[in-house]
Amino acid sequence: MKDTVINFKKAQTEDTLNKLRNNVRDLLSMNSQYKTELADQIIKITKLEQEITDLKKERSDYYNAS
Repeated sequence: MKDTVINFKKAQTEDTLNKLRNNVRDLLSMNSQYKTELADQIIKITKLEQEITDLKKERSDYYNAS
């Protein structure tokens, strides 16, 4: 019967590397989600700025017509 020898330092290092890989993967995923969310917010802000510009023009046209 052969004895099994466990190298705990190596096992600990591999476990740490796996945890780091998982953390990096999670962070990259979060980064991608945040980029998408940021792009959506930029689009909303741009639309709102255009709406404000249009309303200012309408208001100006209204008061200049009076």
